[in-house]
Amino acid sequence: MNKIMKVSAMTLLATTIVMTSTYPSAILAANDDITSPAVVTEASTPLQNSMDMAIQAALVGPEMKKLNILGHEFNVKPVVISRKDNLISVNGEISHHLSWRPDDQLYYRIEKENGEIKKVEIKIERGGWTSLSAPFLAALAQKNDIPLTLETIQEIGQKLGSFIDGRWEYAAESIVSTIALHVE
Repeated sequence: MNKIMKVSAMTLLATTIVMTSTYPSAILAANDDITSPAVVTEASTPLQNSMDMAIQAALVGPEMKKLNILGHEFNVKPVVISRKDNLISVNGEISHHLSWRPDDQLYYRIEKENGEIKKVEIKIERGGWTSLSAPFLAALAQKNDIPLTLETIQEIGQKLGSFIDGRWEYAAESIVSTIALHVE
């Protein structure tokens, strides 16, 4: 079940306001050495430390695993950036880490033109047990004349997953929004 969700301008604006009021403006060390790790001060909160590490992983690498951001663990992979004239395109992937089951995969594309964010697209491929069990359960239901479709079983599985693990999409959107703000 692949859905493409577009992050609204309001989400980006809200994230910008929250991050600029609580998130340090500099990601890299004062000497701007792109190979140096993010600066972490004693006054930094765990959210700032994890978000710093997520941005560092996305923009510089290497991949960082099990970063706790807003109560959810994420694996952040380095992005692919392409530039053409004044347009910057960023393609990236974040995994929502799930214990003992396949991770949710979030793919995103950011487009910036002349320093302005023009487009953010997010596509989620759900993991969890539903991704493994739904096709089997749908086939079993069909064979036994039970009126359950694959889509219905996936929807039920996603609702149960949200109940068990909580909603994680907003945390992933905040990572993507912060990456969008820092790409130059």
